[in-house]
Amino acid sequence: MQDLTRALLADNRNVARDQIERIFEERLAALSAGVVEAVAESLAGARRELTSKLNQSVRRLRGSESEQQWSKAVVDATQGFSDRAGLFLLRDGSLDLAAARNIPVMDRMPATSLDSAPAFRSAAQSKDTVVALRTKGEMSEPIARWAGEDKARTFYLFPIAAKDRVVALLYADADQDVETNGLELLATVAGVVIESRPFGTAARPALVSISPSAMSLEEEHLHLKAQRFARTQAAEIRLYKSENVKNGRAGCNLYTSLKAEIDSARETFRRDYLSASGTMVDYLHLELVHTLANDDVELLGPDYPGPLV
Repeated sequence: MQDLTRALLADNRNVARDQIERIFEERLAALSAGVVEAVAESLAGARRELTSKLNQSVRRLRGSESEQQWSKAVVDATQGFSDRAGLFLLRDGSLDLAAARNIPVMDRMPATSLDSAPAFRSAAQSKDTVVALRTKGEMSEPIARWAGEDKARTFYLFPIAAKDRVVALLYADADQDVETNGLELLATVAGVVIESRPFGTAARPALVSISPSAMSLEEEHLHLKAQRFARTQAAEIRLYKSENVKNGRAGCNLYTSLKAEIDSARETFRRDYLSASGTMVDYLHLELVHTLANDDVELLGPDYPGPLV
């Protein structure tokens, strides 16, 4: 009887152990699934938040009416990507501090020679993100006084280019990590926006000079709207279809690479502007050549149908 009792107890312990192990595995699997789901939900939420933030930044940048507004919009958009930020405009080989976040803008801060700031010069010349130590040797003495010299910390510079020319440098630093991906994307968007604006360091003459005496006020207003439409369309194509633009330039067939986008823009321009005025100029064609083809009409390719007028 004692032997039988011990055998039964051993069997029961084995059954209990098997049940416990099965329950544990089931709970662990459920917990793992819950963790995966929570992580996926968290990542999705982060992506939505980032997308929303970038969309708001793009809208604000596009709504800028002056270089000052644009500069402030760029710096404000760095919130969440870095602790501190500043925007330096490049003018005639000098760095001009235009806006800052969490760093006081020094009154009467002198324009700083680009050559005196090696890290800034490197970013401007290479057109690539640069990371360097916060020292006078890298930043120049005036910028080091502004940012605060700290040999144990680094800072980042993100070039902002318009038509392949660096027009500004975005400075960023943080106690922990700087979100470089977000700031590089912001710099790209900022460059596209300022390239399509008639203000600032990337400003260029109007595509066509309009003589007020040659047309009515209503016609002049329509011409200006047409120019803005053309610049916006070309800038958005360059931003959202950057890979197609790159491939199209390389293959001298931009029109083929961007046929749907270009045809859609041409149809809208024809309907809303060409048909509305006998004096209308094909600003869209001019902007496609300027912004997408780098002023080389041959890059649009042999299939491009040419100007609308």
